[in-house]
This record gives sequence, C-alpha cells and structure tokens, in this order.
Amino acid sequence: MKLGIKVGTKNDPYKDIDATHPDFCEVWFHSGRIDEYHNLIKYIRRSGSEAGLHFWGRLSDGTLANLAYPDADVLKTSRELVERTIDTAAKYKLWYVNIHPGGAKLVSVNSEINTWTPKTAAVAFTKSRQILHESLTHLAEYAKDRGIMLFLESVPIRGFNTSDRSLTPLDLSELPLAYYDDFFTINNLYFTNDFGHTAANIISSNRSSPLNYLNKISRRFLPQTKLLHIGFIIPPYNGTDYHGCLYYPQVKTDAALPNEIEMKELLRLYKDRADVGALIEPEKDHPGNFAELKRLVNAL
Repeated sequence: MKLGIKVGTKNDPYKDIDATHPDFCEVWFHSGRIDEYHNLIKYIRRSGSEAGLHFWGRLSDGTLANLAYPDADVLKTSRELVERTIDTAAKYKLWYVNIHPGGAKLVSVNSEINTWTPKTAAVAFTKSRQILHESLTHLAEYAKDRGIMLFLESVPIRGFNTSDRSLTPLDLSELPLAYYDDFFTINNLYFTNDFGHTAANIISSNRSSPLNYLNKISRRFLPQTKLLHIGFIIPPYNGTDYHGCLYYPQVKTDAALPNEIEMKELLRLYKDRADVGALIEPEKDHPGNFAELKRLVNAL
C-alpha cells in the first residue's frame, strides 16, 4: 500500500511534502485554475513522489460540475472540465484523476465560504445513473488514451452549510453507492473508497448499520479499489461526512466510525496491495495525520 497526503495551492503544501516524504500526493485540483498548479506539481514530481489530481469544477454561473444531470449544457461543460484535468495529468505523467459522481440535482457552490445551494428539483436516481454511466464510459476511455487512470469516489448522501454538521443536513442528491454496481465493468474506471463517505451513505440511529455497510462495500468493490481516503464519521449518523484528525481521542472509541480497531481491520484488506494508495483528508495538520496513518499501517 502506498501512503500519501492531500495538498493544494493554499497554506504551505511544500512544507507538508518536505515533512512527510509521501509515496504520493493527491492534489485538490480546481479545473478552472489550471495554471496555478504548475509549480506545485513540478515540485511533487521532483521530490520523487507520484501524484494524482482530485477534480473539482464549477461552471461560469457557479453551478457545481455534474456528470449525472440531464442538462445538455451542464453535461458538456462538466465533461470538458474533467477532460482538461485528465489532460493536465497526462502532461505531467501523473497516476490518476479522481472524480465525484454528481447527482440528481444541480447545486450552486460558493467555495470561498463553503456553502451549497440546491438549484433544481431532483430527477430520478435511475436517470442520473444512466447519464453518469455515459459520462464515465467516455471519460474512462479518454483517460486511458492518455495513460491516466480514472477513479470514482464514494460520496456522502447529504451535505451541510453550518459549522455544526448535526444541524439541518442538506439533500444535495449526489448519487448513492447503491447505484454504483455496474460502473466498474467500465474499462479503466476504478473505485476510491472514502471510509467516511461510504459510511455516510446510511442514515441510522445506531452505528452498526453504517459500519456494516462500510464493510460490505469495501469487500464488494475490493478488486476495483485503487485509492483509499482514510477517515471516519461521528454521531449523528445523518448522511454527512466529517474530517477529524486520526489522532483525536475519539478515534480510539466507538464515537468514531470506523474506530481505530475497525479501521485496522479494513486496512488489512489492502495491506499487500502495491496498486492501492491511502491518504487522509483532515481538517488540519497533514504531517501529523500522515504519521498517524503510518503508525496504523505499520501495526497491521
């Protein structure tokens, strides 16, 4: 298993890279600001680390890119933004591009203050699944032709705008994992298992239901998995995600899902997989979380 960190153009990614010497870096990649990433990507490659791009895209009117919504203009622009991201990955000879599925609503996003506003009513998830399958088939082939692997990530089924995720979760209608089943028959498409996102596909008053679902999905898509986002959620289990640090005391208790013991059990599924990368997306302190991830993996 390769161990990595998440980096972007904010804060000081160079300091984090120098402090961790990761096997790879996943770059949070704004597809509308490609030129801003040249120095960072070159630095990663010179450091000896591999790299992948985590696609993020927004249309000119503030609509979040969506590969699964039946609007011809939105689909065309969204696919083009992913294509540009793939082109960038190919230019620098990177490992992969990781994408979110989109879903059954159009959503307006303000990335500066991290707010999300649904713009449309939801279409049927079966319709979104069909459209997404078409997008993925095209983009996976586009990536393969350029020597890049395409990854599809699990996403939580709800979002939130306040600092307190227990208050008023948002129904953004991103495509749930229940609709992913036949996607990974598409050539050059692989799975990113975000532990917290996967568990957040289940809304429950108890921790056993989301934990069982996380274990089930991890095993179901094990052969197709190439990337892990190591995280956890905390109560309430309301379909939202959480980006706590791996060294928080709650990780050693059942307040975290998965907790440390359960996380190790999941990581054992991948420990001998040289083709799988694992990283953390914490709210702070990437080097400290990287050290904690190394500790967990070394203890397997």
